[in-house]
Amino acid sequence: MNTVTLLVAHLLWLSAFAQDTDRDNTTEPLSTYVSRPDLKAPALNVTVQDSYDTGYIFICPYRATQTGPYIFDKAGNLVWSGYNVTEQNEEAQINTHELRICAYQGSDHLCMWKGTQPSGHGLGHSIILNSSYDVVQTFGTGNNAPLNDFHESWVIGDGETALLTAYNPIQYDLAAYDINSNPQWLTEGMFQEVDVSSGEVIFEWHSSDHVDLSASYVLPGESEVSGNGTSATSGWDYFHINSIAKSSTGDYLISARHTSALYYINASDGSILWELSYGSPNSTFSFTTQFNFTFQHHARFLSENDTRTIISLFDNASNDFNETATQSSGMVISLDLEAKTATLIDRTYAPIPGGILAGSQGNYQVLDNGGTFIGWGSVPAVSETNAAGDPVLYATFGSYVYNYRAYTYNWTGRPSDNPALVTPAQPENATNPLLAYFSWNGATEVTQWRLWGSVNNETGFQELDIVDKQGFETSWSSGNYTPFIFVEALSSEQESLGNSSTVGVGRRAGNGTVVMPTSVPLNDTISPSSTASSSSSPTGASGTGAAQPSQTGAAVLVEGDAGYAVYTGLVLGGIAMVFAML
Repeated sequence: MNTVTLLVAHLLWLSAFAQDTDRDNTTEPLSTYVSRPDLKAPALNVTVQDSYDTGYIFICPYRATQTGPYIFDKAGNLVWSGYNVTEQNEEAQINTHELRICAYQGSDHLCMWKGTQPSGHGLGHSIILNSSYDVVQTFGTGNNAPLNDFHESWVIGDGETALLTAYNPIQYDLAAYDINSNPQWLTEGMFQEVDVSSGEVIFEWHSSDHVDLSASYVLPGESEVSGNGTSATSGWDYFHINSIAKSSTGDYLISARHTSALYYINASDGSILWELSYGSPNSTFSFTTQFNFTFQHHARFLSENDTRTIISLFDNASNDFNETATQSSGMVISLDLEAKTATLIDRTYAPIPGGILAGSQGNYQVLDNGGTFIGWGSVPAVSETNAAGDPVLYATFGSYVYNYRAYTYNWTGRPSDNPALVTPAQPENATNPLLAYFSWNGATEVTQWRLWGSVNNETGFQELDIVDKQGFETSWSSGNYTPFIFVEALSSEQESLGNSSTVGVGRRAGNGTVVMPTSVPLNDTISPSSTASSSSSPTGASGTGAAQPSQTGAAVLVEGDAGYAVYTGLVLGGIAMVFAML
């Protein structure tokens, strides 16, 4: 046995987990993981890294191999795949959007929208997950309104209420727009503020009561999402509401993409207190500097007083059919409520030559440190700047997938399941090397892994090694064979966070299909000659516990392609070991 043979065995084992070839590696690069073969996560290509703010990246890519909510660190490593949270195995058409941190009942939670996605909008509901990634609350629209849409699902006030958009088809006279069907259909924009616990509707607003159809820049049948007005499922979407924010006074700021306008709504009667739009004769404000915005998303309040309001928005400047600029951008705009003027005070472009022109989706997050974070919508990329406006992060994840919004937040995840551990099947003798791959999906506090081994799984376990966590999945190898192992996750304070199940190294059944019995620690002496490294792929499972093997298997053998990959990997690993003994 030598280092070359060990390396060959390692490579043969990993070859079973090559990237999915169904799609091009440029259009949808994927990461795979030996310890979690069920996961195929987007691979982030980080090309700018320079003193970025703390926090993780939160995205929900769709049109993806595994659509769902994801958390990454800013080095591009997967932290959490929420693919199974959206029940993708049973509901292939389900999407998730709007993954963000929300305060709920006094602590940070994850909030998101989940549902089906007809052209241009969604029909679904909102969910809240705790720090163990368990669903603790589900809610949606009330008053017999359509199911809530994905464009806004914002939990506010410590989780007491939420702001929700909906797209409501109504019969409407559209003869002036050359619609000849009987009846004719309009899709109006509506929003509600609802009580998260009871479902009570606190406020409801309908665009057709307040904004004339002539305000729209998108006519029936003019775009992929406009609708043609001939049926309830293809009503003319003249408004296209895509964000809601609540002011300190209790009134609402909404954004409408198809009218290229923001509206400030009176919470008492639903009337429009002011409108901000570059091209509309109804705009309350004149623009004092040479700027405009069109087809925008994600309008937010930054500060307010009696005379001035500062807002932010993402200016798409395009709807894929019409363009008003060559680049999309994030904007900060000051509104003088007395002089009725709008002034651009900051603007952020993508930190690449020529910028990005996103024809749909996108958001602009102003950070507490004065920097910004942007999700580029239909262009799968994220970027961050510091307070001086210098780019400190830029990452892409292909070109095929879309991502509605992206955010950055701090987050502490403590999964309720156990770490995942997989080893290739190896002959039971003391001359062959030991390979192991381990991860813990969603666990943010793990900094090291302690490996435990036993000669016979009956006389006890001995510590084999402590290695640093590297990326999502860590790989470990040793020149000394150990028949039974498990791994223990450690915090930066050397606190035990959780353990994997025991794996019988000499048996394929030990890699997740049979839970090996645990035993009393310590007795047999095992030499800890070993090395650790980060695997080229990421994902894991979860759990808590002391330094004893978990009673539940973590590296479960799954059906379908992933199960086949496990089987193939075991066979290839076994072949490699046979060659190693020749």
